[in-house]
Amino acid sequence: MSARFNLNVGPVVTGVLIVLPILLCPASAQMVSNPKEDLFVGYQGPDPGAVPAPSAAPSAICAVQPNEVIVGEPITATVTPDHFNPKHTLSYVWSPSTGGGKIIGKDRVAQIETTNAAAGSYTVTAHVTDVKSKKNNEARCSANFTVKPPPPKNPPNMSISALPLSILAGGTVNLSAHCTSPDGVPVTISNWTSVGGAVSSTGASAILDTARVSPGAIAVSATCTDSRGLNVQASTEVVVENPPPPVPKPEIKVTEAGLGLHSIYFPTAMPPIMNPNAGLVASQRQTLVALAADFKRYLQTRSDAHLILEGNADPRGRAAYDQKLSERRVERVKSFLVEQGVSETDIETKAFGALHVLSEDEVKFSFENDPQLSPEERQRALRNLRTIILASDRRVDITLSTTGQSSVRQLPLNAADALTLIGGRERASKKRAKTAPQKK
Repeated sequence: MSARFNLNVGPVVTGVLIVLPILLCPASAQMVSNPKEDLFVGYQGPDPGAVPAPSAAPSAICAVQPNEVIVGEPITATVTPDHFNPKHTLSYVWSPSTGGGKIIGKDRVAQIETTNAAAGSYTVTAHVTDVKSKKNNEARCSANFTVKPPPPKNPPNMSISALPLSILAGGTVNLSAHCTSPDGVPVTISNWTSVGGAVSSTGASAILDTARVSPGAIAVSATCTDSRGLNVQASTEVVVENPPPPVPKPEIKVTEAGLGLHSIYFPTAMPPIMNPNAGLVASQRQTLVALAADFKRYLQTRSDAHLILEGNADPRGRAAYDQKLSERRVERVKSFLVEQGVSETDIETKAFGALHVLSEDEVKFSFENDPQLSPEERQRALRNLRTIILASDRRVDITLSTTGQSSVRQLPLNAADALTLIGGRERASKKRAKTAPQKK
């Protein structure tokens, strides 16, 4: 039989009750048995010189989660005590190393705020105390953690390109935006706008339509935003130009250059009142025939064009007479052009009488620069300059309305009917008539 004694304080002492069997032998068979001696022969108590077994000291284990954060992120610290009296309430005191943030909490679990912490490696320590125990009543532990600096927060870099940079009104421009983050975070492009025209976009690409846009500069912009909300705006400028004037067709240029605008000349006092259709000599009719043909071709491309006819007279007559004479001359040129197929609505007439007579220098310049005249013909004109000036005033000038081009004032001195226009032949005929003998 055995017994076990459990003491609250100090070592456990075990006593052993030993029961020895009684061996029966013939020599002792006659012995009288004692029941008490049979059951409890002896008791072995604790050894007074034995050393008590030592008790475990209180301890604690600290941990942090996570053990690596970025400035501003929280950390959870925990302490696990061991070998404390479970019936006692323990006291916890937390303390971080300098610069490692702020501790919030006074229990087994505490929070470390790193909002104002400096980047670096730190240690948090927990001090656990059993205030009811007099000895072996405390334990300490610590855990390490690292605070990393916050990542850089640089805004994106953005640019916009346009192709082409200038365009005629009504055209389209291709726009392309390029955006990257210096910190390597994702970016998106949006919010395309323009101060003129219409922009249609898909992500980093857009098209500017300049239909119905006035000439000038148009600013186009877009916004780039990264995944953290940082954004930047970029813009570019597109120049809308006036469309150039329509390029005349080659036929128009040739027609305008070769329209053959030459002033038309009349003999003295022609046409008379009684015969308003007279007075156009052959060389002048030929000039008008060529003009009518060229002008009708010109109207096919410039339907708004018309001819302006201006009648003139030399200054020898009275003003009223010269005015009427210049009116008959301009009407005769008009009627001849109409006979050649030119519409009356395409002809405008004016008459100035003797108001626009030419000066001596103008007339001399005219025949001196006439490539069709020989030196002898020029000398002859100089000798008859007064007569040539008067003949040069008996004319109808022609102007093209679309260009303002005026006819060349160049008396045809080498034409077959030049003397008729100048008047010398008529005077010679009159002299011969006076000197000729009368027929009997």
